[in-house]
Amino acid sequence: MEAQESTDVWFRSHQSLEELAAAVGARVDIIDGENYWEWVIADLADIQIDITRTHTAPPEETDTRIFPYRYDLSSFPPHVLRQLVAGLQRIGIDPIYVGKWVYRQGNDFDYVVHERITASTPPPRS
Repeated sequence: MEAQESTDVWFRSHQSLEELAAAVGARVDIIDGENYWEWVIADLADIQIDITRTHTAPPEETDTRIFPYRYDLSSFPPHVLRQLVAGLQRIGIDPIYVGKWVYRQGNDFDYVVHERITASTPPPRS
């Protein structure tokens, strides 16, 4: 994976947010939602992550986003990013995007892709 400062991992999946947290080895602390978004806050390695997506569309038709829950982190620590990608690959998520979501307005974001990881991409080294 590239050394750029990546703050987001995103993909599409039919699995619940709790199932996705389990797949990457994270322990769920909070499950919540509101009129547009649903999310879980989970402990992974030495940070908390936020796994979120809109619940206004079927899960497999919208992006699920994972990002550091702490706003003072400028990017994912490399070992956390490797663990996330490896866990998602193990359950067949393809493709996986690594990069940044840049807020525009309302519920709109621009996606900045640093890397597109597919099934043919070798698994990250731990």
